[in-house]
Amino acid sequence: MATGTLVIDPGHGGAGNIGGSDGNHAVSPSGVKEKDLTLILANLVKSELQSAATAGGHTINVVMTRTGDVNLSLAQRANIARSNHADRFLSIHLNGFNKVSRGVETYVRRPQDNVNLADDKRFAGNIQSAVFNAIKSADAGTHDRGVKEEKFGVLNDVSLGNTSGGHCRACLLEVEFLDVPAVDVLLNTGPNATAVRGQIAEAIANAIINDLVHP
Repeated sequence: MATGTLVIDPGHGGAGNIGGSDGNHAVSPSGVKEKDLTLILANLVKSELQSAATAGGHTINVVMTRTGDVNLSLAQRANIARSNHADRFLSIHLNGFNKVSRGVETYVRRPQDNVNLADDKRFAGNIQSAVFNAIKSADAGTHDRGVKEEKFGVLNDVSLGNTSGGHCRACLLEVEFLDVPAVDVLLNTGPNATAVRGQIAEAIANAIINDLVHP
């Protein structure tokens, strides 16, 4: 059985830049904002985790960094993991680039300032595989862009509370490229968009449970 505390961070929110976190980044062709879709997906993941916990006897405490259209600094988001002694931290985002690039990618903090790199990569790998497979089953046009390393402030170990040894595994998920028309249909405007969102959330929830059960 899985036991632990998960902090879900819906990327962006509100208006304007606060401590390195801008209000919004990507926008779909139909006008759906990244900040709104990240919150929708985060709520779905929370619901899936709660249902799975009830069905499987798991004890999982889910904490959201935000529940409305507000922005928090990157440090504030990570600090929520520290104050809740979180076991896992997942920041959910969607990419936006050139309206053509596709794929799922997941980030961990870069090696030179990551106290639990191997554990972070294992967690990120579980999330990456789960989301890619869920999206690919609905749209073969996606790509597995893999697990990458970057100096993202929201994954800062000091802010997360990983000051010695590393307790909280953390990663940042880029679900897909929101500015691509096909992705907009897949996640927002298409007849199966609601179902696909649910499948992605279920895949994330299962990956988190698996990571907690098999640390």
